[in-house]
Amino acid sequence: MPPSTATPPVLRSSFLALALVLLAGCATTDPKATLPAVQQQIAARSDLTVSWPLNNDERTAADDATRALLATELTPASAVQIALLNNRRLRATFEELGVSQADLAAATRLRNPTFAASVRWPDQRPRGPNVEFSLVADLLDDLLIPLRKKVAREQLAQAGRRVAHEVLSLAAEVKAAVYTAQARQLFADRLAAVAEVNAAATELTQRKYDAGNIGRLDLTLQQFAARQSRLEQARAEAQLKADREKVNRLLSLTGAQNAWKIAPGLPALPAQEPALDQIETVAIAQRLDLALAASRIALAESALALKRSTRLLPVGLSLGVDMERESSGTRLTGPKLELGLPIFDQGQAELARLGSELRRAHANHEALAAEIQSEVRESRDALLAARAAVDTFTETLLPQRRLILQDTLLQYNAMQKSSYELLAAKEQQIRAERESIEALRDYWIARVQLERALGGKLPGDSAPPAPKAETPEGKTSGNEPAHHSHK
Repeated sequence: MPPSTATPPVLRSSFLALALVLLAGCATTDPKATLPAVQQQIAARSDLTVSWPLNNDERTAADDATRALLATELTPASAVQIALLNNRRLRATFEELGVSQADLAAATRLRNPTFAASVRWPDQRPRGPNVEFSLVADLLDDLLIPLRKKVAREQLAQAGRRVAHEVLSLAAEVKAAVYTAQARQLFADRLAAVAEVNAAATELTQRKYDAGNIGRLDLTLQQFAARQSRLEQARAEAQLKADREKVNRLLSLTGAQNAWKIAPGLPALPAQEPALDQIETVAIAQRLDLALAASRIALAESALALKRSTRLLPVGLSLGVDMERESSGTRLTGPKLELGLPIFDQGQAELARLGSELRRAHANHEALAAEIQSEVRESRDALLAARAAVDTFTETLLPQRRLILQDTLLQYNAMQKSSYELLAAKEQQIRAERESIEALRDYWIARVQLERALGGKLPGDSAPPAPKAETPEGKTSGNEPAHHSHK
């Protein structure tokens, strides 16, 4: 009786299970599939809009937008836009989405079956070859596709949170760098003006000395002040170059792109600070790195639960078809089952490892939550202290320094004050102006750091006012040294 060609029930059940898995569908390999979710996370925490240029057309559009922004004066807001378009390290970070999306697609696909074949010849009649074929698929691995898919989706979500967190961190770093460059430019311009006035005053003092109207001490003091102002100007300009290079690195600018001009001045203080009483709660709710730490706990719990439920299952469960044709021509066909028995290793070590991973995830989450709350409090206190310093300079120190310099100049012209005392008053005035600029810079950097600690913009915050070309106390008293030069 010829052998039956009907499919055995075991094979029918196996094929049915595999078909059901296939019907579940496979995830796409499009690297941008999860980009909208990342954009939504960023938009919920800031006013930023991010893109991910992949093909040539998208990269060309990003380059054109970068050139258009560089053609205008650089502000903290426009610098952030350029960084999001052009920063190469950020583009590399975005590739984490592509890698995780590919891992998800791989997790939803069936493993390829294994095909084996052998041909043997007997040493006695009949001399026909003995042929054997087998086709085997790892059934257990295929049945675990839904679990693998769940893990891969969570890993993709983690990658999205990491990317969004890096975007917000880069934006904060760029704004702080631009505020620093603006303050340095402001002070360098002020020192350049002072140096020119001192140079003119030195020339006038030299003529008076040559005419015998003043002594050598007055001339030496004025020459010293002129050289000192030039030295301070050179130092400020050198530091400004370093500050500009930091901006260049953050924006990934090269070549002719480095010739950008920065918007003059720093923004004035906002009328009032946003509510800062519940910011610790806000930070816990919206910090993406904390959400990432929480998702690691969930992933570790899932991995531990999965291992507990499957540790006694066969290590490998492969099911397939085996066909053998004997030398006599008889064919033998039937199912083939391969499985690894969990006799010596029942997953105890893996369970212990996963338990440690879960406890570590909990500890890291708790530590990060405490660190975030402390960081928020520290940043809030720094912001309020910086605002108080700016107010002190604006309302008290700078007006007093201007009055001191004016009175000293009047008394010097009346020959009641020495040249040394007048130069000292000038130096104190310049120092007060520099410190006031630094105080305003420190305020805006502290504000950026508080936003970074919160994981997004401040509650009820609005865009800062436009920068002013003058120093924070109003227009600088740059003409006071000129009074001295015409005394």
